[in-house]
Amino acid sequence: MTRLFNTRPSHPPNASYPKRAVFPRSDAAIVATDGSGQRELRYAHWGFLLPQVSKRTGKPILPKAVTNARSDKIRTSGFWRDSFGRRRCIVPATAYCEPVGRKPAVYHWFAVRQGNEGPGAFAFAGLWRTFHGEYRGCSVTLNTFTIATTEPNPFVARYHNRMPVILRQHDYQNWLDGTAQEAFELLRPFDADRMQLIGKGIEMTSHPGPEHSHSVSV
Repeated sequence: MTRLFNTRPSHPPNASYPKRAVFPRSDAAIVATDGSGQRELRYAHWGFLLPQVSKRTGKPILPKAVTNARSDKIRTSGFWRDSFGRRRCIVPATAYCEPVGRKPAVYHWFAVRQGNEGPGAFAFAGLWRTFHGEYRGCSVTLNTFTIATTEPNPFVARYHNRMPVILRQHDYQNWLDGTAQEAFELLRPFDADRMQLIGKGIEMTSHPGPEHSHSVSV
């Protein structure tokens, strides 16, 4: 990922990578820029954390992990607006999944073709921010991220009514450091003819093979 996304690690490599799959509320690699504008590879918790209290007792409960940011609300909602303006990131992946149906849901895994080489690494448009508060019984300071979503392209629309924003490689820098307007214009469906279905199953972890070992589920 350091080579593909032109980053420097912010700390020693994480021994848990590559991962077979990344789930909400777990850590994943993201790429963000530091104060000098240089890209760095970080690890962050998937899901902006939203404090909640029990309706029955009024006491704090596990914060909600908000894993996606809708493109049509990303500039207007107070929950997303500041991060969209100041803290954008890209989220590397080799595949993602969407559930179809219920009881049981069938998870469909999607990949992006890289020319004649078949599926390869790509990146989602993401936002990040730092959470300070109680989480899982501890007082923490935690970097968190979320993934932007948009309307589906015709291929993904067969399976789901939203899709993550997949960035074209030449748009990485504009997403990270461009103006809010330049970034907003990138919140569009990815090319349908470059996407393919690579597997499906009733378990989210049942996508095919170690070649998709650092996939991200959305």
